[in-house]
Amino acid sequence: MTHEALEKMGDHMAEKEGYVGLHGMRAIHRYLIDKYRWEPEHVRKLSPEDLELLLAGYEEKSTTDWN
Repeated sequence: MTHEALEKMGDHMAEKEGYVGLHGMRAIHRYLIDKYRWEPEHVRKLSPEDLELLLAGYEEKSTTDWN
């Protein structure tokens, strides 16, 4: 998944989850913090490959094409 695709997914998440003022990667980080109760520092260190793996279930539930 490209960085642009992750950004699009984050924008969608922000809207769906009601994250006011968050977009793109910041929304993805917030989602993972909320879901797994991880510290922000841990979430920000995740590689794009790790993010893709963690978000695979989220992506499969959506009909949006992130690419």
